[in-house]
Amino acid sequence: MLTVGLSVLLVDLGVSVGLGLPLIGARRAMEDRRELALAEELHRQREVIADYEATIHAYRLYAQNDPELSEASR
Repeated sequence: MLTVGLSVLLVDLGVSVGLGLPLIGARRAMEDRRELALAEELHRQREVIADYEATIHAYRLYAQNDPELSEASR
């Protein structure tokens, strides 16, 4: 009886490990893909913000150097 119990336990453990490890690997791969997508989106948003900041800076320089706009702001 002890042999049968240990055999069942060993088979259950083998099945759990055999199914569990691929599932854990697949979950980790999904998390890695999600993190990569989030990092790419963050990078894209930072580029957009940098472009906006450069545009604002260019407009400010244009307004400072244009005599008509400089007089209108005073």
